[in-house]
Amino acid sequence: STGNSVTTMVDTLLLLGLLSLGLAQPSPFCAKYHVIHDANVYDPSGPLFDEASGLWHLWEDDGSWSHWTSPDLIHWTGNFTTSTGFGGDTGSVSPTESGVYAFWPIMSGPGQGAIGSAVAADSGMTEWTHRGPTIPMPARINTGYRDPVRAFEWNGKWYVGVGCGNKEEGAQFCLFEASDSTLANFTDQGSLYTTNVTYGNVDGNIVWQPNNVSANMMECPDLFPLGDKWVLIGSLYKTNQWWVGTMAGDPPRFSPEAVGIVDYGNGYAAKTGSTMSTPQTGSARRLVFGFTGWSEPTMPSGCGRALVLPRELSVQGSELVLSPVPETAVLRTPGSYQTFIDPAQATAVAVGSQVEIRLFCGLGSSAPLAGKVGVRVLVSQDGGNYTEIGYDFATKAMYTDHSKCCVAANQILQQAPLDLTARAMELTLFVDGGLIEAFLAGRVMTPLVAPSETVTPPEARVSTVYNTAGLSCQVHSWQLAY
Repeated sequence: STGNSVTTMVDTLLLLGLLSLGLAQPSPFCAKYHVIHDANVYDPSGPLFDEASGLWHLWEDDGSWSHWTSPDLIHWTGNFTTSTGFGGDTGSVSPTESGVYAFWPIMSGPGQGAIGSAVAADSGMTEWTHRGPTIPMPARINTGYRDPVRAFEWNGKWYVGVGCGNKEEGAQFCLFEASDSTLANFTDQGSLYTTNVTYGNVDGNIVWQPNNVSANMMECPDLFPLGDKWVLIGSLYKTNQWWVGTMAGDPPRFSPEAVGIVDYGNGYAAKTGSTMSTPQTGSARRLVFGFTGWSEPTMPSGCGRALVLPRELSVQGSELVLSPVPETAVLRTPGSYQTFIDPAQATAVAVGSQVEIRLFCGLGSSAPLAGKVGVRVLVSQDGGNYTEIGYDFATKAMYTDHSKCCVAANQILQQAPLDLTARAMELTLFVDGGLIEAFLAGRVMTPLVAPSETVTPPEARVSTVYNTAGLSCQVHSWQLAY
C-alpha cells in the first residue's frame, strides 16, 4: 500500500541519517505507525484540512518545511527532501478570501529577525511565491520573536500573532493588524496577552513539577475559537500550556479563565489545525499536533523524533479537553480485537508492542480514596520489566511509572493532577514500541521508554491490567499496524 511504502522510505532515510551522524543502530522499539519520524523531526506547522480535496496538510520543520498530506490523519504522504524553502523554524498557513499565505521566522540571511511570508501558487499548496520580510520585529521585543500563528478575524479585521517576549514584562503574544486580507502590510498592536510566570515546570526527566518559574518568551503560540471560548496555546520553553478564556476590545486582548498543560509527557510545540474555511468558528473541528521534542532518560536509542498522533480538542466549562481522534481505528489489525470483563485476572490483555488498549472502570457514586488502577505495557516474559500507566486515587493523579521500564532502574514518575470525582475512568493507550500516548479524562501524557530487546523482544511483550482500588473494570484491545 502507499502507506507501507512511505513507511519503508522514511525508515530507510532515518537509518541512513542516524548512521551518517554516527548514532546507534535504531532500537527495535522505535515507533512504526508514527510515520513522520526522523533524526531531525521538529515542530509541525500550518495544519489545515482542505474540504475540496479531502486532505489534511501539514508542514514539518525538518528539511525547511517538508510538506505532508493525509486523507485520514494516520497515513501520510511526503518526504524530508522536498522543501518549501521557508527556513527551519515554526510558522503557520493562513487562508483568507484573497489567497493562502504562509508565515515563518527568517533565521538567517536577508531579512533575518523578521517574519517572512509567501502566497500559495496552486491549490495543493506545493508551489509558493515568496514575498520576503513581511512583519519586522518591534523594538520593544528583546528575548525572541518567532513562530507566527494562523491569521484570524476579529471585528472585521485580520490579525496575525507572533511568539515574542520582553525581559522586563514577560512572555508575550505579539499582535499585528493587517491592512487587508492579502496579509501583506501590518501595524503593531502590542501584546494580546502577557505572562511572566509558567504553570509549573518540566525537569530534566520530563517530569512536570507544580512549581512555577519565570517566563519571558512564548514559543509556538496558537489562538483560536473553540465552543464559546477562545483558546491560547503557548510553549514557555518546556511547559507547553493552554489557556481558555475570552477576547474583548479593539485591538483584541485575551483574558484567561483557566490554564493547564497540553501534554504532561514528551509532547511539545503544539500547533492546531482546522478547516480552511474563514472566518474560523468555535464549532469547527479542531485538532492539535506536536512532536516528541525533548531528550528523555528512558527513551529508546537511535529512533530520532516523531510527530505524535493528532488529538481532538474540545472545551468543557473553562477546561481544554484532549481526546484520541477516531481515525486511529484504521490502524487496528483485523481479527485482533479482545475484550475482558475482569481484566486484572487475565494473563495478558494485549500481545505485542504496537497495541491500543481501552480500560473502562465504574466509579459508582464516589471515587475510592486509595488504590491504583491502570495498565502495565511492554511487560517482559518474566514480568519484571514494564511501564505502568494509570490513576492513583490517593494522590489524585494520572501517572506513568518508569521505574521498571528499562535495563537500568530509575525513579522517574510522571504525574498529571486530575480529580476523577464526577468523571468516568476511561484510560486509552496507544503503544508504538517505546512511544506511548495515554489519554485519561481530557489529560494526555506521552512517555518514551526503552525496553531491552535481549530480555524480551517487541513481538513477545504483553500488556496486563492492575487494580488495587477494588473497581469493576473491563478492557478492549487491538493490535495495530500501519
